[in-house]
Amino acid sequence: GSYCAEGASAPLPCVAGSYSTATNLTAAGECTDASPGHFATTGSTQQTACAKGSYTDAYGQGECTPCSGGTYQDAEAQTACEPCEAGSYCAVGAAAPLPC
Repeated sequence: GSYCAEGASAPLPCVAGSYSTATNLTAAGECTDASPGHFATTGSTQQTACAKGSYTDAYGQGECTPCSGGTYQDAEAQTACEPCEAGSYCAVGAAAPLPC
């Protein structure tokens, strides 16, 4: 999760939204952007799937976005939330619709 710029005395971490397992990187741009549905924190060696109840719809995200009220997501690594079902309610970050 880091790179060594020319002349650097210590490795520098890949920025949030990117990751790397390589040991020969020389610039931050060589870190890999996290894929939609995933995120990477600063210095990550791998991307992490968004948890149920959250999503990302773009590359290079450092965190996932909770589903807004009225929507839910019951699977990991998703790029959108689903509308709440009729006769149910969905709070912010819902992983499933709850019956009224």
